Amino acid sequence: MTVSNASAPAAGRRERALTLAAACLALFAIFLDNTIVNVAIPAIQHDLGSAPDQLSWTVNAYVVAFAGLVLLGGKLGDRLGRRKMFVAGLLLFAAGSAAGGLAASSAMLIGSRVVQGAGAALLAPLSLSLLAQVYRRRELPLVIGIWTGVSGLGLAIGPLAGGLLVEHSGWHAVFWVNVPIALLAAAITLAGVPRSAGSSDDRIDVPGAMLVTAGLISAVAGFSRAVSHPWTDPWTVALLTAGAALLAAFTVQQTRAANPLIPVGWLKDRHVVVSVSTLILASFALFGTIFLVSLYLQDIRGYSPVQAGVRMLPLTLTTLFVAPVAGKFAARWGSNGVLLAGLALTGAATVSMTQLDVHSGYDWFAVRLAVLGIGLALALPTVVTMLITRIPAERVGVGSGLATMSRQFGGALGLALLASIGSRVAGDSFEHSTGLTALRGLAAGGQVGDVRHLAGAAAAAAATQSFLDGFTVAMWLATATVAIALLVVAALARTAAHPAANAEAISPAPPPLHAPRPKHRPMPPNPRRTPASAPQASTERPGGQS
Repeated sequence: MTVSNASAPAAGRRERALTLAAACLALFAIFLDNTIVNVAIPAIQHDLGSAPDQLSWTVNAYVVAFAGLVLLGGKLGDRLGRRKMFVAGLLLFAAGSAAGGLAASSAMLIGSRVVQGAGAALLAPLSLSLLAQVYRRRELPLVIGIWTGVSGLGLAIGPLAGGLLVEHSGWHAVFWVNVPIALLAAAITLAGVPRSAGSSDDRIDVPGAMLVTAGLISAVAGFSRAVSHPWTDPWTVALLTAGAALLAAFTVQQTRAANPLIPVGWLKDRHVVVSVSTLILASFALFGTIFLVSLYLQDIRGYSPVQAGVRMLPLTLTTLFVAPVAGKFAARWGSNGVLLAGLALTGAATVSMTQLDVHSGYDWFAVRLAVLGIGLALALPTVVTMLITRIPAERVGVGSGLATMSRQFGGALGLALLASIGSRVAGDSFEHSTGLTALRGLAAGGQVGDVRHLAGAAAAAAATQSFLDGFTVAMWLATATVAIALLVVAALARTAAHPAANAEAISPAPPPLHAPRPKHRPMPPNPRRTPASAPQASTERPGGQS
C-alpha cells in the first residue's frame, strides 16, 4: 500500500503554505484543549458549584468524543470532501468553544465539551490528510514533523496558557481563546487550500462506524473514569467491558464487510501494524508522564500552575524544534534508525524520572525534560510518516484518523493506568507508614498541602514520600511500555533486512520513504538503449483529491 496522487495537479507554493498554516492552527487548538481546561477546574467548581463527577466529565467529555469519533471523521473527509469537512470541523469546534465560554451550568459546559470533541475528531485526521494532498512524497517527512511538533506544543503549553488566562481573565477565557484561532484557520482554508471532491463510489460502512465509535467511546470513558475511581467501580467495569466487546465485534465485522472502514489488508502490512502499535505505546508514556510530572511540580514542589508550565518549557521547546528535522535525520539514517533512537531517548528520560525526589535540582530536571522532548520529537513524526505513506490516496483520511485514534487511545490508557497505579501505591504507602486511613485519598492524589493542614508536618512529609513512591512505580511502567515499543520496532527492522521474509500479498511494498542515501552515485544510463525502453520519470505524489 502506498500513497499516490499521480492524477492531481501539483499544488503551488502559496497553496502548500496556506494548507500547512491552516492544519497547524487547527491542530494546535485541539491539542491545547486536551490540557488547558485542567488548570481552570478549581475556578469552574467555585463558579458553577460542580460536583466532583461533573468536574471529571468537564475534562473527559472532550477526550471521549475526540477519540471515539476520530476514525469516522477521517472517513467522512474521504467520502464527502476533505476541505469541506475540515471547515465544518473548524466551525463545530468554534461553536463548542463559544458555548463553553457562555456556559452557566455544569451540564451546558459538559455538552459544549462534547461538541468541541466532535469538531476535533474531524480536524485531527483531516489536517494530516490535507497535507498529504498538497505536498510531494519527499516533502512529507519535514511537513509531518512540523505538524507533530505543533501538536506537542499545544499539549505541553496548555497548563501554562490556562494558568495565565484563568489568573488574568477568568475560566471562561480558556474556551474563548479557541474561537479566533478556529475562525482564522477556516478563513485560511477557504482562501488557499485546494478543493477536494469526495469519493462517490466509496460508501460509508455504517455498521462498522457505529461499532468502532461506540467501542472507542466506551473504552476511553472507562479509562478516564479509572483515573478518579477504583478499577472495580461498577461503572468503570461496565464501560471497559462494553468497549472491549464492541471493538471485538468491530474487528469481526470488518472481515465480512463489503466496504470495510479499515481494510483487512492493512492488518497484514507489518509497517501499518507496527506504526499503530508504536503510536499507542509512545502516547501511553507521553500523556501519563506529562500528567504526573505536572502533579509533581505543583503538589510536591509547590509551584503554581503558571510556574509549573514555565518549568515544562524544556519539553515544549525541544519538541517544537526537533520534530521538524526528524524527517531529515530519517532521510540520512533511515526511518527505523531514527525511530529506535527516539524511543531509546524517551526510555532514558522516563528511567531518569524515577530518581526524582523533593530535593532534586531544576537543572537536571530540565535536562530530563529536554531528553524526553527530543526522544518523542524524533519518534512520533517518524512513525506517523511511516503509516501515512503506506495508505492509498483515496483512504488517507481514514489512515490519518487511525493515526490520531492511536495517539488518543494510547494517551487515555496511559493516563488512566499510570495515574491509578501511582495513586494506589501512594495511598498504600501513606496508610502503612502513618495509619491515617481517613487521609489516604488526599495522599494518593498528592494533595500534600491539605494533609499538612489537617494532620501536621510529619503527615505531610509522609504524604510527600508516598507520592514519590507512586510516581516512581508509574515511571517504571512508562519505561516498560517504551521498551516494548523498542522491541516491536527492532523486530520490524530485522524483518526489513530480509525482504523475502516480508513479502505481502496486498501489493508490492514501495521503496522505503527514508532509505539511507547511497554512498556512490548510480551508474549512468546506457546511451545505446532505445528511447522506448528508457524508464519514465515518476510523477507520483501523495494524498490526492478524493
